[in-house]
Amino acid sequence: MKNIIKKIKGLQWLALSLMVTGFISSCSKMDDYKKFLANGEISYTGKLDSIKIMSGNSRVLLKGLFLSDPKITQCKVYWNNMADSVIIPVTRKNAVDSLSFSINNMKEGIQNFTIYTVDNIGNKSIPVYKTGRVYGSRYQSSLSNRVVSSALTLQNGDTRIIFEGMDRLTGVFATDVTYTNNANLVKTMRVSINTDTAVIKNFKLSSNINYRTLFLPDTVSVDTFKSDIASLYVPRYIEQDITATYLKNTGPFTRAAYDGSRWGTLADWITNAAAKNIANNQYGGYEFKGGVGVLSFESGWGINTPVTNGLIYQTITLLAGSYAFQLYGVDQNTGGTRYMAVAEGNTLPNISDIVSKAIAYTNISNGVLKFTLNKQTTVSVGFAVSIANTGQYIKVGSVKLFSQSYQ
Repeated sequence: MKNIIKKIKGLQWLALSLMVTGFISSCSKMDDYKKFLANGEISYTGKLDSIKIMSGNSRVLLKGLFLSDPKITQCKVYWNNMADSVIIPVTRKNAVDSLSFSINNMKEGIQNFTIYTVDNIGNKSIPVYKTGRVYGSRYQSSLSNRVVSSALTLQNGDTRIIFEGMDRLTGVFATDVTYTNNANLVKTMRVSINTDTAVIKNFKLSSNINYRTLFLPDTVSVDTFKSDIASLYVPRYIEQDITATYLKNTGPFTRAAYDGSRWGTLADWITNAAAKNIANNQYGGYEFKGGVGVLSFESGWGINTPVTNGLIYQTITLLAGSYAFQLYGVDQNTGGTRYMAVAEGNTLPNISDIVSKAIAYTNISNGVLKFTLNKQTTVSVGFAVSIANTGQYIKVGSVKLFSQSYQ
């Protein structure tokens, strides 16, 4: 029993010793804390608020707001693991002041920033951490110009440039086109990536066009990147009227035969029997209408026979090149089959063979037939028509033939 009592007393002394030791230690730590407060309590300046890091070309633009603490005199910014820094002087004037500062000569890539404000006695704010991106030569080298698919100065003097599309993920947003106008003034036109066509008025012929494509690498970039300048020679479209050289009786049309009143046949044009559906197949192809002669197909309206595979054409020999057979003063309704066509040889193919044998063909309603010959060729050019006996008609006031080239 005595041994148990002795052990209890021993434990009591041990506990009391630990309590005393702990108290002494606590007092010691309190004294240590007082050392840090020897010069007063710690004071923090107000931090920079609403911070944005805007990307740029070998730089970032730091933006923020000072919402409180008029004592702030500096803003310190660190990056590159605190190895690089900049001190921005601050002069507070208003209750809310803004900061916009460009940090230049930065290494390309993602950068982590630590930002403090400091007052005139060296008190700092709590740090603010932000991440930004710097673009430079690597990004610049990845940029390419928008591809031009065609460029041409039209006969009316307008210059038309057609661009191909680009991957929007590159940051492309526009192309600047620089040219000289007819007054020898250098002009620049900005073409949005949202359109593929640029039309330039008063472009000075035989001069070059320069263009470069513009990029913003992200939505917060403050710098525009530009591709290398490319030059473009724009050929001029030349359309020459060669009608008188190759075609005869092109309008107002003259007649080879006439009924003395309205109907006849065309002079200098080959008209097959199927196109002569008037007055027991005597006339067809010519009509005296409104005081002038027109090239005509008509059925119904007192004419009892339709036109079935009616052909009217001329045969000519053309040099290699591009051509346009153009109609003027066309008056027609709808129905049937109505072709303008050109084919190699001394006759125009039947309607059933137009698609397979013609060099080119189109509906008369289009008004122009364009075709290209790779060598000197004898061709037949004209009309292939089938219309029902239901009042269908086609009237053509005149035709012309143009050569088309680019210089």
